Amino acid sequence: VVASAGRGSLRVRKLLGVVREMDGPLAVVTHDNPDPDAIASAITLERIAEAAGTTAEVCYFGSISHQENRALVNLLEYDLVNLDPGADLSEYAGVALVDHSRPAVNDGLPEETAVDVVIDHHPPSHPVEARFVDLRSEVGATSTLMVDYLRSLAGTPEEDVATGLLFGIRIDTNEFTREVCPEDFEAAAYLLPHANLGTLERIDSPSMSAETLETIGRAIRNWSRHGPALVTGVGEIGNRDALAQAADKLLGLEGVTTTFVHGIADDTVYVSARARGADIDLGETLRDAFGRIGSAGGHADMAGAQLSLGLLADAEDDGSLAAVVDEVLTDRFLEAFGSRPNRVIRDVYPEGFYGPGVFGDDEYAPADDTGDGTTGAEDP
Repeated sequence: VVASAGRGSLRVRKLLGVVREMDGPLAVVTHDNPDPDAIASAITLERIAEAAGTTAEVCYFGSISHQENRALVNLLEYDLVNLDPGADLSEYAGVALVDHSRPAVNDGLPEETAVDVVIDHHPPSHPVEARFVDLRSEVGATSTLMVDYLRSLAGTPEEDVATGLLFGIRIDTNEFTREVCPEDFEAAAYLLPHANLGTLERIDSPSMSAETLETIGRAIRNWSRHGPALVTGVGEIGNRDALAQAADKLLGLEGVTTTFVHGIADDTVYVSARARGADIDLGETLRDAFGRIGSAGGHADMAGAQLSLGLLADAEDDGSLAAVVDEVLTDRFLEAFGSRPNRVIRDVYPEGFYGPGVFGDDEYAPADDTGDGTTGAEDP
């Protein structure tokens, strides 16, 4: 991937310094059910670590079920390790979190896990502690940050890395239309000559599973309109990614600016929400609605949440359970939705927000203009 860091930035040298100090392999952990941005970014960090002389493995919890994500991994032949919740990582000398920033929040790691590296573009909701932290929410994708590292290192990205990163940027910025910045375009332009466009086309057009189509069908049958918001529940699901696809599809309905889709799997309620042309921050809205009873957050126009069923799981049958869940979630979402007409993400954080030993230099610490930190790193 790289040659040397001789003309690399201070940020890159600090990252390599942390990685080279490890006396064993590095676990590069994505968030649960990783998306293309998380997968490609983790693969890139793995290659950078190995080029620096440290072995690394990309690890994830959950599943890779979205057809495009499976195509990405299979066509580019990425080697990933699927971990069970609470997996013992003692065989690894270090842990890196990519595309999220806290252990036990949208990953299966224990909360007390010591983290060495964090690289993410989501604004954090809590202080982030690690030996090295790179949080830049002004960019549209973590893949853009990884391109910054590659460009700072004197080398040419391998074809599979360039292809994955380009796809990651495209997906996370919704084809350069969502929370995009000049750095995202520059990163894509840098990657384009090194990517395999034929493979990208194949990743872009995979077949849809019957299960995903059925989930979208249930979302359409069960929807209810509440002004510009559309809310629907699909009951039991086997593929969490289908919720996001349903939320995207329903956003195309005339007059709808916000969609909220929920489903149930393994005693957990999962939520996927989307917005377009609406003066609302969905990440903040879901955090208001569900942050105290689960985990929630995301972007202004794309967010998600997870909640344990708890006592609701004692419902007599699946039908009554789905009805109770729909009533509770709809009420909480609409209450929060109505109370947040104008929320804007700001890339500023309270003093000391990043915790100790982050950059080791004030050069990269965000300015504390208002003391406001918003949205979290949860994947939608």
